[in-house]
Amino acid sequence: MGDSRRRTREHRAARRGAAVLAVLVGLGALLLGATPAWAHNALVEASPKKDAKLTAAPSAVKLTFLATLKSDGTKLTVTGPDAAAAAGPVTVTGKTVSAPFTGAAGGVYTVAYEVLSKDGHLVKGSYKFSLAVAESAAPSPSPRTESAQVSPSASPAAASATPVADTDTGGPWWPWVGGATVAGLLVGGVINLVRKRREQD
Repeated sequence: MGDSRRRTREHRAARRGAAVLAVLVGLGALLLGATPAWAHNALVEASPKKDAKLTAAPSAVKLTFLATLKSDGTKLTVTGPDAAAAAGPVTVTGKTVSAPFTGAAGGVYTVAYEVLSKDGHLVKGSYKFSLAVAESAAPSPSPRTESAQVSPSASPAAASATPVADTDTGGPWWPWVGGATVAGLLVGGVINLVRKRREQD
């Protein structure tokens, strides 16, 4: 009698354990089957990051997602503070979409994306980051001031050249020499005539 009761209890316990195990296996199968439906695509990493404050322009904007992306249907845009486009051609590689950054002005930039994963799930979103550009163009007028300071140095050269022009404007010297020569010849001729007359007398 005692042995039969023990066996009956053991069989019942075994059946209960098998039932519990079957329930657990079923729940596991349901969870595994539902995972693809729950695991939709999502943004995992962004560069530059959301609300980042940059002091130098990034070379590119790069977004990484949870699932592999399709080139068709994937878009990435960057808009600058002047509402102008600030991104080049879009490239899709695996789970990453990127575009070269072409902005230069300081201000707030908006990154907007629309990506399509391999399972057909579409994800849209946007975020902002700011760029502060250092104003280094102020010292540029210094070369102009130097050129302005150099210009007075040329004035003495011009001033030194003017006396040369004054000496040249004194008039030709050969008329004076010619006049003196003619006068000397006339005086000599008169003296010769006077001597000849005295000799004749």
